[in-house]
Parts: sequence; C-alpha cells; structure tokens
Amino acid sequence: MELKVPAFPYQTYLDSIGEDEYFPTIGDDGGGFDAICNKIRYPEMPDTLSLSHFADSLLQFYNVAIAFNTVAYDVSTAERYMDEVDFGLEQADALDSINVSGIHLPEIKKALVKLSRQAAQWIRSGKKPNEQKNDEVGEFYEVFNAFRNPLFDAHLSDVEFNLSEILEDYAGIHAMAISDTTTFRSELLQKVLREPDFNKKCVLAREFAYANYKSPYRDDKELVAVIDPILRENKYSPLLGELWLIWRTALQKNILSGPSNDSAMYNLFYNDMRNRIALVYIAYLKTHPYDKLAFNKFVSLAMEYNITRNRCLFGNNSLLDEMSLYDEIWNKK
Repeated sequence: MELKVPAFPYQTYLDSIGEDEYFPTIGDDGGGFDAICNKIRYPEMPDTLSLSHFADSLLQFYNVAIAFNTVAYDVSTAERYMDEVDFGLEQADALDSINVSGIHLPEIKKALVKLSRQAAQWIRSGKKPNEQKNDEVGEFYEVFNAFRNPLFDAHLSDVEFNLSEILEDYAGIHAMAISDTTTFRSELLQKVLREPDFNKKCVLAREFAYANYKSPYRDDKELVAVIDPILRENKYSPLLGELWLIWRTALQKNILSGPSNDSAMYNLFYNDMRNRIALVYIAYLKTHPYDKLAFNKFVSLAMEYNITRNRCLFGNNSLLDEMSLYDEIWNKK
C-alpha cells in the first residue's frame, strides 16, 4: 500500500491571496518587498550549548553572516526601485536601525552598523551603494576575517561527503534520479516516506528532488511537503543545508513567488528554517568538534545568500541556486 504524502504545509498563505494581489502576505515579510534589516531574527542558543565557547563562536559566525546578507537584501531592493518616487526610504530607515542584537563581538558589530548606515545615507541621496567606493565593507571584512580565519584554519577542509557510505545502492539511485523521466519519481517518493533511518531518508529526499526536477510530473508543492518535516526533525545530517536550499528554491521560484527581480522575497520566513537547522549543526559540532565535513556544511549554510534582487541579469538568485543544485541535469541537456 502506498503511503500518503504529507499535506503542503503553507497552503494557508496561498489561500490568503486576494483578487488584486500577486503574492501572499507572510508575517514580518509582508508582501515580500518589505525592508527587513530592523527585523532580523537570530537563533536563540539553548541552555545545553550556552557554556560552550566553540558553540558560541559558531553561532556568532552564523549571526554575522545572516546580518550581512540581510543588508545585501535591503540594499538590492532599494537599488532596484530607486527611480520610483520615495522608494528606498523604508529600506534606508531599516538599514539605519539594523538589528544586531545577536552579535556580541564589539568590533564586528560596530563595523556592521557603520556599513549599514553608510548604505542608508547613499540611498537617501539617490546613490546606489553597490556603485560607490565602499571603504566600510572593507573595514567590516577586516575585522570579520580576523575572527573567522582562526576558526576556519582549525576546522575547514576539502573533505567531501561519500553518499555511498549511507546508501549502498546510492550510485544506481542517483543515476536513475537524474536521468529517468517515467516512473522513478513515484518509486523514489515512496522510498523517502518509508525510510526509518534519518540519514538515509535525507539522501533519498535529495535524490527525490532530482527526480522531481527531471520528471514531467514535477510537483514542487509535494517536494516541499516531503522535505519540510525532515528539516523540522532536529536531527543532524550533512545534507540538512542542501535540503534547506532545495526547500527555499522550490518555495521562492515556483510556489510563493517567482524567479524575477520583481518577485516577492520572504527572507525572514526562509531564515527561520535556516536558523533552526543552524542550531542542529551547532549542537552536533559541540560534541563532534573534529568533524570537518559537518563544519564545512555548516559554513555553507551560513554563507548562502538571502534571495536578493539583481544577483544576475535575468532574475533573482533563486535561478542561480536552481542551476547549482541541479547542475548535473543542466549539464545533460
């Protein structure tokens, strides 16, 4: 008997769209065009991790990356619409009052506030921050790198994830997932739903994403419905960050919004899930500080750009994410 796929968890947002609206309203993201620097939500460190210097360093690295990427989002939105009357003032106000409550490193906090306020000043004067000589960004990277480099030197490596160590038949499953266009998608979907082992389930979910992308029966709502509960399990897998990016890309590009520079973007919403996963990585790394694969994957999660406007000439960076995630399929076209 086939197992039933979970319901798409965000249907209420879609159902709330009125006749004159293109995009749903989602919490603090509003219609997906609101400024958000003043609304950044940082992960809250659980008591079980609070006395670990290593865990705190990981959290600080993550929080700084989220804050910097959020500045990039507000700047990109302002720059996109600066030619419209009064547009950009909301973004300038948010940049002036950026929330840095999650950053406890004084020099980095000071540098981040300085570059954010400088961007606000340029926007108010009608100048695009990304076209200016931006010494403040250089100052930020100088102090950020002074914190980051020792952390990276001790833990970052080029170690790769051998998926065949999780699934013995991985090579065959992967070959089918990126090439089959008939029945394998539904077969793989049932494998994901039936798999009791969390690590194997994550691998199978990743392969299901490939099969779904390739299939003429592609259904991104179903893909999100499969991945969403995995991301909420609070269990560690090296694939959590990649599954989050698959989840975000499907929601942004094909469900809640779209791929253009003028599409709504729900970065606070997306980052709530990223924050959740970051804490799973940090909790795991506290007890496995020498697991360099886990550290690599955590860093990748932290440094993924927010969805931003003008990341590429033909749309927002969800397009670049999609090309990166499914590069094997793109290369076979």
